[in-house]
Amino acid sequence: MKQLYIMAGLLSLLAFGCKKDNSTGATHPLPEVVVTGLQDTISTYTHRDTLRINPEVQHADQYDYYWTAYSTNFVQGTGKLPHADTLGTSQYLNYVVTLTPGEYILVFNVKDKKTGVITLINKIMNVATLNMNGWYLLKDDGSKTDFDFIYQGGRIDNWIAFYNNGKSLNGTAVKAVFTPYFKMNLTTTDLFSAFTVLSSKDAGIYRIDNGIEALNFDNMFFSKPSTRNLQNAFQSMNTANLGLINDNKAYSMNKGALFTDMSPAYRVSAVAGVDAMDIGFNLDAKSVVLYNGSVYANLASNGNDLKNMNADLVWINGYAGQRSVAMLLFRLPDSRGVLVKLNAQYGFLAGYTSPMVLAKDTLPASHGLMAASVIGGNYDADYIYYALGNQVYLTDINSNGEYLQETLPAGETITCIQHIKYPQPTSATIPTTTDFLAIASYANGHYKVWLHPISSTGTIQALAKPNFEGDGRVANITYMEQGQGSRTF
Repeated sequence: MKQLYIMAGLLSLLAFGCKKDNSTGATHPLPEVVVTGLQDTISTYTHRDTLRINPEVQHADQYDYYWTAYSTNFVQGTGKLPHADTLGTSQYLNYVVTLTPGEYILVFNVKDKKTGVITLINKIMNVATLNMNGWYLLKDDGSKTDFDFIYQGGRIDNWIAFYNNGKSLNGTAVKAVFTPYFKMNLTTTDLFSAFTVLSSKDAGIYRIDNGIEALNFDNMFFSKPSTRNLQNAFQSMNTANLGLINDNKAYSMNKGALFTDMSPAYRVSAVAGVDAMDIGFNLDAKSVVLYNGSVYANLASNGNDLKNMNADLVWINGYAGQRSVAMLLFRLPDSRGVLVKLNAQYGFLAGYTSPMVLAKDTLPASHGLMAASVIGGNYDADYIYYALGNQVYLTDINSNGEYLQETLPAGETITCIQHIKYPQPTSATIPTTTDFLAIASYANGHYKVWLHPISSTGTIQALAKPNFEGDGRVANITYMEQGQGSRTF
């Protein structure tokens, strides 16, 4: 058993304060503190476990006790010492774990009542979290937005409220975006994975490891918008940047700073997609534009077909990485559609290489895609899924055919269609661990989520029952694996 006195070892580095030995003379040796029943390494889960440690101390009545924990996540040499969390003030520890996940030094402090000298017994403690693996279902109940988080062996309903003193977001669910490498200032070394979550009336950025709110609508902008009309958020392939659209105005964040107005002040569509560059639509010019950090980039001459279109952007999906294409659907004034496929590699979007437009087709106004309530894509091929009432159809840009895939029970409303493909392929050597077409439905205050396997021709396999059920309406689904989340397709 390793015992350290206050003037030696790690806790002298931590500037630990205690009383001096006031005994007379140096000939009085300090009594040895004999402790048994402590493990060298302790592992626990935050927001799930109660840490119970019952050490036995020889001559226990001679001492007072308290337990502290120091995070090892700090940069040495900066002069900034980690803060100690006090976990208990008695010999036996009975602590409901709420620490942020990570590695800690757990210190059992044994204080001699006569001399005031404290003996420090240090153990390594690893605090894990359940939050890093599972399914996050963004939902609302008509007035509040939250997640249901489902992991192997259990679930946390209303995940945001669970970690934030019962506070969910006001308004109906809009979108949740996995946001990697987030940080609270430009110079910090504390990077963490987060969710950017939008409701119709509010927004928040939440750490995934401990669920705690990092930013909210009131403090995430350099200049807070006067109108709360949250419409879209998108995580750029350049992970330093994060985009947001509120009330048809675009904002950009360089992580570590806050959201700032993009320049110039275009009025933009709520619809946007992510590829080698982020793709949006200028409502005034009726033209496709590119979000390029904090400024816009207009298309070059290879994108003339997407300028002054006299059409509105209905849907877009970007398939960055190995595939590097984008699919866009426009609506003409006569209700016909225009379906476009782009080469979305950087050189094509930036105008250095042609052709950018790989395919372009006009759909009749009667095509089901033009009346769809929900549209989803397919990362692997040019398939598009869409909902009409309680039915799911499949089409593609080559044939424009309409192929019924699934009919849900009468009264069910389809609220979400997404291809969950994880990880997003960046090369042919990266294995896929999760590959489903996720379909969510809603009826009578209750949601169902089906995870359909997808064939090589885009068709989906029927399921006898839903994979997940719960209360509310699901708007968005994210799959999480080892702290990394899926993108929306």
